[in-house]
Amino acid sequence: MAQSPNTDPFNGYTTSWTQPYASFDEFFRGKTCEEIYNDQSVERELDRLEAVDKLVESQLTYDLADAIINKVKQTRGLEND
Repeated sequence: MAQSPNTDPFNGYTTSWTQPYASFDEFFRGKTCEEIYNDQSVERELDRLEAVDKLVESQLTYDLADAIINKVKQTRGLEND
């Protein structure tokens, strides 16, 4: 029995497809991916510092700092100051 010459359904066919991407020009704004990452890292660190500042500002007393100051005063003999 003779075999059909067109047994491969993809033989002779070509297909192509492209995804229409949105432009990222506004996102990058002339920066490289590394520069964007570094900027975000700096922003995260600044956010952390701001959070710590808020915690410190919310404290009514600074027990550890008071203990250190009192110890220094006692060792210098300045208890009455």
